[in-house]
Order: sequence, then structure tokens, then C-alpha cells
Amino acid sequence: MSQGTSADAAPGTRRERLRRELVAEVVATARRNLADGGPSSVSWRGIAREVGVNPATLYTYFDSLDDLFTAVIVESFGRLGAAVGRAAEGATDLEPVERVMACARAYRSWAIQHPAEFNLIFTDRIPGYVPPPAGPTVEAQVGIFGPFIAALDDMAGAGDPVQDMPGLSAERVALWAVMHGFVMLEINHHLPFVDDPDHLFDVGLLRSLAELR
Repeated sequence: MSQGTSADAAPGTRRERLRRELVAEVVATARRNLADGGPSSVSWRGIAREVGVNPATLYTYFDSLDDLFTAVIVESFGRLGAAVGRAAEGATDLEPVERVMACARAYRSWAIQHPAEFNLIFTDRIPGYVPPPAGPTVEAQVGIFGPFIAALDDMAGAGDPVQDMPGLSAERVALWAVMHGFVMLEINHHLPFVDDPDHLFDVGLLRSLAELR
């Protein structure tokens, strides 16, 4: 093998960077099309045409369209998780209850700014698509709640570590249901009778937090 070929194949080389850039472009294109036109707007040939490659080339990076959908969902969970994480970092010096509220407000804010993407990852919007059991989409979703759990643990003095997500108490699951349910109703325009959604969101969540305390 020539030195040039060996260098091209090494991690971090130009070839590897180009590969990462193309994968990122494919995922971003699929995510944008899903948000704009739904699952029917995403096709193997259409994605290939938009990023400027042969459709067969995509199989170098993704096993199937479902594999691409999985990558899109994982990335979207990551984007939501990053927003929640930034809010938690900005609230480090606050009381645990306020840290939970900061995370919750970030969760809601991201959903309001990206309603189609939020609906994509939390509803079955892709006909026929089945996420890999206990696969990356599950891990990505669980990752969103790390900052919440850390703040709840501080609030309680002790609690469920992140890795024990399935063992969360019913009260903590109910807290997420209140938060998530409100957000889903709001971004899908089912709260037209609410004059001040910001206030109602905070009140509902604070009441649920009070029950935990």
C-alpha cells in the first residue's frame, strides 16, 4: 500500500473529514425534508440528488432509508438534549427546583422553535419505520433527561441515577408527562383558549414539583 493511500484511510485525514461532512449533509437534508414535507418527501434518489452523489453511493454510509431515519432521529434528540444541557449549565448556581424549571423551559422552547422536528422524534410520523430495539434512538432520548435527573436528585437529596432511567419513580414519570403533554398540546395548536401559556406551563410544572417534595 502506498503512503498516500495509507494516509487517506487513517482516521482524521481528509478522506475521513469528507466522509463525516457528507454524512452530516445527508442527515441534515433528510431532517429538513422531513420537517418541511413529511416522510413522503424523503427518498433515496431525492437525497442523493440534493447532496450531489449517486444514489448507490449512499449505501456506503447507510444500510437503508430506515438507517438514515434512525440517524436523523438520533441527531434531533441530540439537538434537543444539547439545548437542555446548555440551560442546565447556565443554571448551575440556582436552587435545584429552578434548575429543573430551566431545563423544562429549554425543552419547551426548543419544541416551539422546531415543532416538526419535535413531533418527528416523539410520534410515529414515519410509516413503516421501526427504531432498532434498545438501539441508538433509545439511548439518545434517555440522554435528554440527564440534567433533569441530576437536579431532581439534588432536590430530593438522593434519587435515581441516570443509568437507572427505567426504575424512575411514578412521580418523576408523571412530572415528565405534565411537561411533555403540555408541550405537545401547545406546538400542535390545541391550546387556543390559553391566554398565557408561559405562566400556565410554569404553574403546572411547579405544582408537580411540589408533589415530589
